[in-house]
Amino acid sequence: MRTSPSRRITATREDYIRAIYILQEKGIEPGIMQIAERLQLSKSTVSERIKELTADGLTISKPYSTVSLTKAGIRLGRNMTYKHRLIEVFLHETLKLPTEKVHAEAERLEHAFSDEAITLLDAFLKHPTHDPHGSLIKK
Repeated sequence: MRTSPSRRITATREDYIRAIYILQEKGIEPGIMQIAERLQLSKSTVSERIKELTADGLTISKPYSTVSLTKAGIRLGRNMTYKHRLIEVFLHETLKLPTEKVHAEAERLEHAFSDEAITLLDAFLKHPTHDPHGSLIKK
């Protein structure tokens, strides 16, 4: 991955990658508009961020076309989605947070959990296969 030191993988950048990953997982070939809608941001903001992600080798994008993830972007998107869904299971099953609240909470926490902590959480939860919304949990 060609991420420059000034543009490390931040929580915001992870959100973009995960949004593209989720849209692609649903069979959608996302463009700037679909990504902007998912993240509730302006198209111009998303367009600028996608340019950066493309320059860093995480996405492939052409003007007025779809955006797709590179292999590095797919790995990051899959990892972030895996973390998010495990955290949702923990919040719902262990802490008894209502299903309608787990997504927003997991959005905040997914960036703070290390890969090591997520591996331990997966074992603690006995390797769940689905999140509280029914989505498949895969590494």
